[in-house]
Amino acid sequence: MTTSHTVPEASQQSLTFVLVHGAFQTGATWDHVASELRRLGHLVHTPTLAGHGPGAPLNLTHADGVASLVAYLQQHALSDVVLVGHSIAGSFIAKAAEQDPDRIKRLVFLSSFTVSSGNSLADEFPPETSAVFAMADPAQGLLLPFELIRERACNDMPLADAETLHAAMTPVPVAYFTDKLDLTTFYELIGSGKLKTSYVNPVNDIALPPGEYGWETRAQRLGPLCRILHTPGAHYAMTTQPTELADTLIQAGRD
Repeated sequence: MTTSHTVPEASQQSLTFVLVHGAFQTGATWDHVASELRRLGHLVHTPTLAGHGPGAPLNLTHADGVASLVAYLQQHALSDVVLVGHSIAGSFIAKAAEQDPDRIKRLVFLSSFTVSSGNSLADEFPPETSAVFAMADPAQGLLLPFELIRERACNDMPLADAETLHAAMTPVPVAYFTDKLDLTTFYELIGSGKLKTSYVNPVNDIALPPGEYGWETRAQRLGPLCRILHTPGAHYAMTTQPTELADTLIQAGRD
């Protein structure tokens, strides 16, 4: 998509970011962060994955979402990419990196799932939440209820802002949450040092409760060399703290 030709600050490494949105949203969710990164001289792409956005097909598999991301990277001839995945996009960037690791400079997981190989995304939620996925109608797709989004993911927003954010969301394929994922190759690439990773954790993010299912636990799965950073905000820090998040993503992606 759009890139910037702004000359970066002399002391700053110019990076190529591909920012991948989470469930129910589109690439537009990154607009403010992308603007800040471009202002600082970085190249930024914000694709919308298949199965997301108004009128998107809902009969897709998780592999279809991955394929749309891999195709985007290839069609735009991107290389040395800092590939950022928010929330469930952690599973998409992991599978995309398996298929085309040579394009990746670093994977950055932002409040993001690092799925255990053999699990589905639904398996990674606390049991009381994962029951929602079993009840979803594949023909209608899945959209989490406002009450859950508001209290767990928009906990740092005024009510009106949370309502606006949720109103812009659209259902996604249920299979994105229920397909079992073989991530053997992904974890082998990390273990061998072929893939470098960072994990960014907004300090007020309680979309998943601290403890067994918390975000810090996800970071530990990426091995002892994962670069872990904290940033202000909650689950949608790209909305509430875009400047601070942009700065943290630069720290996460640079050498």
